[in-house]
Amino acid sequence: MKIVNSKQLRLAAYGFDARSEEGFRMAFKGPGQGKVLLVDEGSAEFGIINLDAADSRRLLDEYEKRHPGKPAIKFSVKPSDNNDVLHVKKPASIDDMLTAINNLSNEINKHTDAAALSGDNGKLVEKSLPKKVHRGKNLSFFYNPKDYLQGEVHSAMKYAETRGLAVELWLMGDEASWKKIIILPGIKRVITSMNNKQLHAFCSLPKSLMNSRIYRRNEKETKIIQDRIEADGRGISFESFLWKVALYTSQGRLPHGTEPSDVACLKHWPNLTRLYPVAGSMRITTLMVNQPRSLLLVAKVLNIPAGRVFAFYSAAYAIGIANGNRDTIEVDDRCLPKRHRDHSMLGRILKRIKKNTDSDVDVFV
Repeated sequence: MKIVNSKQLRLAAYGFDARSEEGFRMAFKGPGQGKVLLVDEGSAEFGIINLDAADSRRLLDEYEKRHPGKPAIKFSVKPSDNNDVLHVKKPASIDDMLTAINNLSNEINKHTDAAALSGDNGKLVEKSLPKKVHRGKNLSFFYNPKDYLQGEVHSAMKYAETRGLAVELWLMGDEASWKKIIILPGIKRVITSMNNKQLHAFCSLPKSLMNSRIYRRNEKETKIIQDRIEADGRGISFESFLWKVALYTSQGRLPHGTEPSDVACLKHWPNLTRLYPVAGSMRITTLMVNQPRSLLLVAKVLNIPAGRVFAFYSAAYAIGIANGNRDTIEVDDRCLPKRHRDHSMLGRILKRIKKNTDSDVDVFV
């Protein structure tokens, strides 16, 4: 059996071992004709869930938080008791798997090229599919930063800079404990009690599903906190933190109002050594700086997954170094090196980027 849907789907496996995941990849590349990709959870659009896993309940809850309202293919030894077309009974054949994917495609097509997420005040926020998706390119949804933690961070930074006061965002984590993001305008730094994995999880969650609080400190409290943080050198810059938050929120999607075929460019060369790494960022920057190009063309010319280019652009747009009229945080030009013809300098930059790269670098594929 072959996949009949012409759009490429990105699926993540929940609760499967490495051998099973490799089997999925082989099926997708062969009979699936490359129209389905197995990717990490951060860049997936839909999921394949193992209901027989010891922590299947947690996996289902996690999937619902990450992809609220979206269907998932479910595997289990026990037959489905409700004739679920997305259920696959173990042991499953390749045809069983591909049938479930075709059924998933049919479910997607029923929504007339739109995916609905629960937005503020219970309203539905429509996420339209791109009007032009070129053959062989990844399927891409749009997202509205205001519907996620990215919007809260951006607003908090603007308030902090305007009033000169520290702002704290408190978020309730899975351990029933509050995680903090503290924004300090005087020294333009952000400190947080979250690691990258925890921050990624919060960025993926729609704001309407988050349990959050905001606190605004007075002048005396702000000075005490800033003096202490400045003395011990903790935290990262506004731009670095907002860049990372935008990458985690984008997950390969474009900010609302930007089409994949839109012509875009970078206003100047970013300081990639101070920004959270994205695989291929040097090549993307080289192609886009001061030269307007289609985002899809950038992905094609560089042979880089379109979702990764979209995530890079979303982060650049968030900190104001990509073209557009979005109201963004101003970037301090003194922190941003200009392009240089000295190849040895570029070599040193590449080495520094390599040292900064961690295991999360490819979550935006």
